[in-house]
Amino acid sequence: MVHVSYLRVYAPLRNETFYSLTELNQRIWIYLNKHNRTSLQKRPYSRYDRFQQDELPLMKALPADPFVIRHTAMAKVQKNYHVILGEDYHQYSVPYQHIGKKVKLVYDSDVVEVYLGLQRIALHTRSYKKYGYTTLAEHMPERHQHYHETKGWDADYFLAKAKATGASAVEITQRILESKTFIEQAYSACLGLIRLTEQYGEERFENAFKRAVPASRVNYGMIANILKKGLDKQPDDALTLFPDIPDHENIRGPQPPGKPQNTALSQIQQATV
Repeated sequence: MVHVSYLRVYAPLRNETFYSLTELNQRIWIYLNKHNRTSLQKRPYSRYDRFQQDELPLMKALPADPFVIRHTAMAKVQKNYHVILGEDYHQYSVPYQHIGKKVKLVYDSDVVEVYLGLQRIALHTRSYKKYGYTTLAEHMPERHQHYHETKGWDADYFLAKAKATGASAVEITQRILESKTFIEQAYSACLGLIRLTEQYGEERFENAFKRAVPASRVNYGMIANILKKGLDKQPDDALTLFPDIPDHENIRGPQPPGKPQNTALSQIQQATV
């Protein structure tokens, strides 16, 4: 067929000049059509005749959607009943009964499917939000479903609440949300912080957060104790260094050896005890 194509399509065009691919294709189509309608040797029919008679009636329409390349990856169902699609660092939920099991992720540009053996146990629209979560309520344990359905909280809700208080509140809230393995635990801590706002007022609340920002680890208990002990009421100049503490390597705290301890930070760290 390559030889025949050269003789009947290429050879007649070899001395012609074309100035666009469209022009060349149109000319090729003329000779190709002529070739297909030429009768076969010692037969009363052409390739075109056999196509119309034998093949065309059996052909189906082309798919409405173009072919999509699919990828696979293996993953383990985490304790938070989610699997991680490493390509996007995004987590997708599966029924909580499968925690600890190894599953296969089959995904394309639009959809993520999760298979346990030959059974599909989850189907999600693909999200490209890094470190985000896609969670279906029916995948949650019963207590989590009730929690989710009756409250409807999410990280954006708590961050919006913190934004209304101040920049330090936003930073601490974000750190608390990121510090918990189970997001419901983080939500409980954030709810406790909202109650503290109602109890102590937004000004003291923001001051407490401001005092906690330098700490390496923060939680609800730290903020509650700062407010309870009145550390948030200390003037800003209380954040200065102790002038009478000598420089030596045995000073306790997160600062590098040889640097004196921050008075307010020390008190804040002790507030968690």
